[in-house]
Amino acid sequence: MILDTEVLSKRAASAIEEADQFAQQQIAPNAAQWGQGLFDRHALFEPAGAAGLLGLQVPLAFGGSGLSFGDKVKVLHKLARIDFSAAMALVNSHNVAAQLAQASPHVLAPIYLGHLMRGSIVACTALTEPGAGSDLAQLQTTAIRQGDGWLLNGSKTWIINAAHADGVVVYAQTQAGSGVKGIAAFFIRADSPGFERVAVATNSALSSMGIGGFRLTNVYCDSSHQLYAPGKAFVDIMGAINRARTYVAAMCCAMVSQALTDVSVYGHKRTAFGQSLDQYQGWRWQIAQAATALQAAELLVRDACDRIDRGGEVQTAAAQAKLCATSMAQTQLGSLLHAMGAEGFLDRYAFLRHLTAAHTASLADGSTAMLLERVANDHRFKPGAI
Repeated sequence: MILDTEVLSKRAASAIEEADQFAQQQIAPNAAQWGQGLFDRHALFEPAGAAGLLGLQVPLAFGGSGLSFGDKVKVLHKLARIDFSAAMALVNSHNVAAQLAQASPHVLAPIYLGHLMRGSIVACTALTEPGAGSDLAQLQTTAIRQGDGWLLNGSKTWIINAAHADGVVVYAQTQAGSGVKGIAAFFIRADSPGFERVAVATNSALSSMGIGGFRLTNVYCDSSHQLYAPGKAFVDIMGAINRARTYVAAMCCAMVSQALTDVSVYGHKRTAFGQSLDQYQGWRWQIAQAATALQAAELLVRDACDRIDRGGEVQTAAAQAKLCATSMAQTQLGSLLHAMGAEGFLDRYAFLRHLTAAHTASLADGSTAMLLERVANDHRFKPGAI
């Protein structure tokens, strides 16, 4: 059945409004203490589930909202304006819910999907390892056949939600020497024998992301919990990475957008030498520079979102969006903090959390150098192509 576009638009508008209220009423009062390392998962995931924010792209048939990727990004924009880390934690658990609905609608979805959408359980995706990041062919975690299932061994690190996840999508190599063709995906429970959490000490500003790792020692996974067979998992990974690069870029734009709002309000009320700050040309130029850079990044994000929703090629567009948005956020958040002066260090503003998040975002889902290489290898940008 083709959904009526007006109905879908109303559903999206409702989700965006719900996200805005959730950000103001639930995230804003807690973000400062979360940024000091005092994170409580129950203050985030369950309220987010009640607000319908953990089923955004889950199909309607499973009780989700059935939104487009572009509409999900608009929801994340509202959340990230207040706290990037909390938004990342929510979207990572949400993504697993949407993944289960798509890849295992008859087995795993009926067991876990309702709990994930309610926020009563939290999930994460475990790809990065101590010795392998973006080079997927170098994954060392193994999955070896054992009866009607698999035995998983290996380590994962720098995983969002690892500190409090109840379920984990683990990518593992099933056949030595086969490269990406041998990678499969498994959904395992964190209470499985042989599953051990490994703490990763990070800046407390990132505490709501729950960054951590796992050690897997003969963790048994029944064949029914294999999410993607060898060969199919790599396609899933690449699609997920391009989508993540795009929404991370959008969330960087969100942080700068909030900073611009805060600075503009402050500049109008704060006086110096007999007039408000926004009456000084040099001060206004700082704001104009940030607004212009933000607009450019938002256009790239919009292009990548449109390509994803159309099912088109998005690899270069996602890389460009993330390159532009993360660099813009790193530069402009610092500049806007200077425009605020010492006031920007107060807990009621997010400048320090957002600055940390912007640098974190530049490393997530592919480093800057890796993305630059991706763009450089696109035939459209080689010498003589224009």
